[in-house]
Amino acid sequence: MHKQPKVYKGWADAFGMGVSLACAIHCILLPVFFATLPVFGVEILRNIVLETITTVLSAVVGSWALLRGFRKHHHQIKPVALFIIAMVFLVIANFNGGTTEIILKIIVVTGIITAHSLNWLYSFRCHNPAHRH
Repeated sequence: MHKQPKVYKGWADAFGMGVSLACAIHCILLPVFFATLPVFGVEILRNIVLETITTVLSAVVGSWALLRGFRKHHHQIKPVALFIIAMVFLVIANFNGGTTEIILKIIVVTGIITAHSLNWLYSFRCHNPAHRH
């Protein structure tokens, strides 16, 4: 009886990419829609608690998914390194304002999604010999 090869499903990376996309919506689109809220006394855009929660959530979910792929599947450092660099830029972006913050956060989201995509690709190739290059 032949054992079927284990197929990599990549749900952890999909979850990480989803959290990154939610971060992108928060960081880029939310200011456009809520720019008038301070006029009404509502201040959620520059809320340090909200920024801290989203940064920590992104770091925890991303680290878990990427380190899981690294240890169990592909042993490629590139996705982990890219994620760490993106997280450093995220912390820097949270202490800047205006255009610099938006540009840095676009770079951050692109880096995080790319890191998860690479992690998924390397893990997929590891479990699917026909797709190795």
